[in-house]
Amino acid sequence: MRRNTLVATAATVTLAVAGTAVAAPLATYKLSADKSQLKFSRATIRAKAGKVTLRMANPSNLPHAIAIQGQGKGKTVGKGGTSTVTATLKKGTYTFSCPVGSHAKAGMRGKLIVS
Repeated sequence: MRRNTLVATAATVTLAVAGTAVAAPLATYKLSADKSQLKFSRATIRAKAGKVTLRMANPSNLPHAIAIQGQGKGKTVGKGGTSTVTATLKKGTYTFSCPVGSHAKAGMRGKLIVS
């Protein structure tokens, strides 16, 4: 009888651990570089606190990347490529931008609002 109790307890603990891993999904937000201007397809992104991924497609002839100010940046990609950055974010407002050359200063930036 004691052995059955231990097996049942072990199964419960395993399910609880597996449930914890599934309970924190990664949120991905898609955007793209504009084909002809130095801007993104979205100026504002709203996300929940936790792990956030920004995934930027580049249909432009210019190289671009995606970055979250102070949190990291994705690789620079050419036409047809995708740049991705992932960060664990607390509540607040962040800036996302293209870190290539002076693209951000030219207008390739936006707000990431985390609640």
